[in-house]
Amino acid sequence: MKKVLIVDDAADSRSLLKMMLQHYEVEVLEAKDGVEGWRMIVAKQPDLILLDLHMPNKDGFSILEDLEEEWLGIPVIVVSGDTDAETIDACQYYGAKAFLKKPLILEEFKEAIKVLPL
Repeated sequence: MKKVLIVDDAADSRSLLKMMLQHYEVEVLEAKDGVEGWRMIVAKQPDLILLDLHMPNKDGFSILEDLEEEWLGIPVIVVSGDTDAETIDACQYYGAKAFLKKPLILEEFKEAIKVLPL
């Protein structure tokens, strides 16, 4: 079974994403901040990461940079309320496969998930 890791400091965002993933045959893992997220990435090697950007301890940009540095090749969908063009460009530069803005729109989520190996 494929594993999807949700890394977001907001419990309600994690719950919503988990609910949206229930229609897919995946194991859902959750991390409440970037440090916990990075530990889970290394230990669990998820097949997909849903990543918030602005979190305490270690932000999503740091995780994107670390993933690129370590050549882990795990696809990432950024899920953030920060929709500044420079932010989106930076996420794409560091290898994010998609950028979804909060609040999430179900059809956009389904479209982003479709292009990834689930």
